[in-house]
Amino acid sequence: MAQTSVKNTNSIQFGSGKFEISTDGVEWTDLGAMRNIVFTETFDKVVIKSDNAGDIKSLIKNHQASLSGDLLEISLKNLSIIRGGIDSFSEDTGVSETLKTGGLATIDAIQARVTNTNERNEIFRITIFKGTNNKGIELTFNPDDADDPNSINIEILGTCDVDKTEGEQLFEIYNEQGIGGVNS
Repeated sequence: MAQTSVKNTNSIQFGSGKFEISTDGVEWTDLGAMRNIVFTETFDKVVIKSDNAGDIKSLIKNHQASLSGDLLEISLKNLSIIRGGIDSFSEDTGVSETLKTGGLATIDAIQARVTNTNERNEIFRITIFKGTNNKGIELTFNPDDADDPNSINIEILGTCDVDKTEGEQLFEIYNEQGIGGVNS
């Protein structure tokens, strides 16, 4: 027996998304083919208690969000952007890329977003406003006859951008999919 019914079939989402990064929020770099793209929000809940009147209020601290996934298109130029300036990158256009690292410690913040577009060209997008690379490079070399390509897992960890309005500092979820639609 069904316990409920579908309220809006157009709001049921399918598919992955386009993972992009930006140093300025204006120009975005598409990271290309990926697997296992995941958005996660985390925080520590703090409950202020009294000795004689129970819980007074609940708060959160350490509010963070992350976007992660497995890069299938291994671009050292994109990796250097993701890694936030801790590398030296050079390229001979159309010939080679070189990434060198070690000795730089400050990770510059970037923005990251994932956008899912449905068959009606409506988007569902999550944007992290201020994130930094949260992982080193780990590249497993698969066997030559493997069906799966090599990949690098990335994670952009977002923290609150205090230059933004309170309540709007960490991430934004924007949705056009299934808005206003209901089942007949």
